[in-house]
Amino acid sequence: MSTISYNKLWKLLIDKRMNKKDLRLAAGVSTAVIAKLGKGDNVTTDVLLKICKVLDCDIADIMEIDRGTVYSSDISVDMLAVAEGERQYRRSAQNER
Repeated sequence: MSTISYNKLWKLLIDKRMNKKDLRLAAGVSTAVIAKLGKGDNVTTDVLLKICKVLDCDIADIMEIDRGTVYSSDISVDMLAVAEGERQYRRSAQNER
């Protein structure tokens, strides 16, 4: 399952010798927003743009998609049902030939 990673943001803050409080005050965002970023939760694009403006960077400089590894336990029952339906469809199409 893909998630958002803000590791680039935290590294950039270190490079700029800033901490989370400095960022919060400069960007005018709440402590709740900083907490969401810390947990990798979704935030609005408005927040991301404020941060980018303060840090003079692009969005790709502060976040990335963490695709991780997909394990069989991550595959939903619906996805498995669709795959099984596809297999059955292919078998019936071959039998009709």
